[in-house]
Amino acid sequence: MEIEFRGNDQRDNPSGGLCDEYQLSAIASFNELNDAYHTLAAKHPGCRPLFTLDDRHQARYTSGHARNNLALDTATDDEIASLPAECFEDGEYLGYLNTKPEFDICLRNFLALVGPATFADACAHGLVLDEPALQEWVGYQARPLALLEQPMSALIVPVAQGRDALAAFPNGYFTCDLDPAQNYAVARHLALAQGYELIGVGAAYLGFLRAEPASLQVAQAVAQDLCALYNVADEQREALAAVFAGAIDGRQHLWVRYVE
Repeated sequence: MEIEFRGNDQRDNPSGGLCDEYQLSAIASFNELNDAYHTLAAKHPGCRPLFTLDDRHQARYTSGHARNNLALDTATDDEIASLPAECFEDGEYLGYLNTKPEFDICLRNFLALVGPATFADACAHGLVLDEPALQEWVGYQARPLALLEQPMSALIVPVAQGRDALAAFPNGYFTCDLDPAQNYAVARHLALAQGYELIGVGAAYLGFLRAEPASLQVAQAVAQDLCALYNVADEQREALAAVFAGAIDGRQHLWVRYVE
């Protein structure tokens, strides 16, 4: 595996320049990705790494639209007054949210907008997992590297919780998919209920990591959550829950599809 520090260059940075970025390539196993996550977290105390996952360029495109929809650039006079000169032109605040000092503005706005969302809200969106999507998900659980588009980015986001890192790279733009608030609610629920830390987001998937592989009990609990999230019919619930649990049991990672 190769890891290259790229700073916060705006030209290809998924956060638009709000956070520093590393580029990861030649990842040969999930253990290497796991190690990279913990290495970067230890190297940057007070921050959480956030990986790009599937279809990096599409995720960047939809994230830009999601950021605009959330109006994350609203700043108070006090916040503007503390920003460096590069954020201004002819004395006027540009409001582009593309420098590291502007991340706090973005985070405040993001948390205010997504914080009230609940896991029940995400379930009520009506997402379903048809047979091709189910088989895709099962395959990605069995072969986690197959989900990743390499090289991938790791944003270094100055937050204490993995779910809060979504402020730097929110996703969920199309109306049939979960929106950023619902994705945040899913991430918070999985963290508090089952100890899964959000580590990544792509164009279609959220990525999570546990400190230890999931026990059968944890896998079964998450399976019930997935049945609720994907609005599984009562007559299919037992069978599908068994498929979900079997793909989660004994593994540290969890991929969650958030698109229709």
